[in-house]
Amino acid sequence: MYTVLNLSLVTFLVLLGLSMVAPILPTYAESFQVSYTLVGFVVSSFAVTRMLLDMPAGLLSRRYDKKRIMILGLVLISTSSILAGYATNYLTLVFARMVEGAGSALYVTTATVFLAQIAGEEKRGQWMSLYMGMLLLGSIFGPTFGGILAEAYDIRAPFFAYAVVTGFGVIPTLILPKLANSMNNSTRLEPESIFSDMKQVLSSPSFLLVTFAVFTMFFLRTGVRSTLVPLFAANNLGLDSTAIGLVLTVGGITTALTMTPMGSISDRIGRKIPLALCLILTAGIILLIPFSSGLLTLSIVLGIYGAIIGLSGPSAAYITDLSPPDKLEISMGLYRMISDFGFVIGPLLLGFIADLTATPVPGATHSGLIGILPFLVASIILIVAFFVLLRADDPARTKRQTREKGIIVN
Repeated sequence: MYTVLNLSLVTFLVLLGLSMVAPILPTYAESFQVSYTLVGFVVSSFAVTRMLLDMPAGLLSRRYDKKRIMILGLVLISTSSILAGYATNYLTLVFARMVEGAGSALYVTTATVFLAQIAGEEKRGQWMSLYMGMLLLGSIFGPTFGGILAEAYDIRAPFFAYAVVTGFGVIPTLILPKLANSMNNSTRLEPESIFSDMKQVLSSPSFLLVTFAVFTMFFLRTGVRSTLVPLFAANNLGLDSTAIGLVLTVGGITTALTMTPMGSISDRIGRKIPLALCLILTAGIILLIPFSSGLLTLSIVLGIYGAIIGLSGPSAAYITDLSPPDKLEISMGLYRMISDFGFVIGPLLLGFIADLTATPVPGATHSGLIGILPFLVASIILIVAFFVLLRADDPARTKRQTREKGIIVN
């Protein structure tokens, strides 16, 4: 329990910092006089590097001290935040985001493996959802703090605050227990062995189906929540950074309220039902975002949206259920890599569609008012993922039913 809370605290600090820049990142990128597509690439550039390094991070955590890898990740994130704050042009900002993505890959992938190793099967959903809940708790306060800092000081201020809070995360990480690795330092990472392990993990149809579902959730998170919503709020509704931060905070609060209890519920009913409900209900609620007329209506829609997103809390536990026990690092690396591909595609695709369909505003410095089409595309992708997920197995539910039948027979 103590170790879970310790790990969750550090993740809270990382997400607190990451969420601080969420309300201002699209506007900050836009200040370099670029299109919505290039604004989307600033969001995606973080995920590009993370996606490429998720698998190597999983392999490193299989062989080396996980604490050291997590600390290196935190240092890279903190350094990149300072660089982003001092960026004088668009390319520097993109480079800083890519360094941040490298740090995030090292920290998040390794931390997820660490958590999966210490979480027992009986309470796996509860502990992993608690971890995800702390992650989202950072998302609750981050946007508001970031918006206030940007209004009170400068649009660059949230980046420096991000560097500070992430740096603090090194301290509790130092006192985490050391876990045994499935490989030792003298064992070589043979490509043939690695590819064989990857092939075994990817040969599970359910693993692929669930990771595709999570891919769409990541697509939604960066494409809609981190890109379209701030741009829509600023350009269509005329909201300032503080108001945008408040809207995102409302969504974070409702997500945290549903995510943690959903983990315990999934230990009883399985992981597939909550995730499937999340996909289909989210597909409906995001279509209401472009019809929001002001701060109040957008906050209500984002509040409902956030509560629905909380249903996806058991997704990491789902992947752990499907993973061969001796290949957990490989499974988590692949899971993070496929999911982060959604981080990459979401902002780019939806930003491009927003560019094509934007209504120009004479004299405005932005590309125009955002319409419903990019939200509709995201909704269709979620619906496809819902039907795909229905074909996946649910080991947690199957084991629970088997135990209950055994009790009844006895």
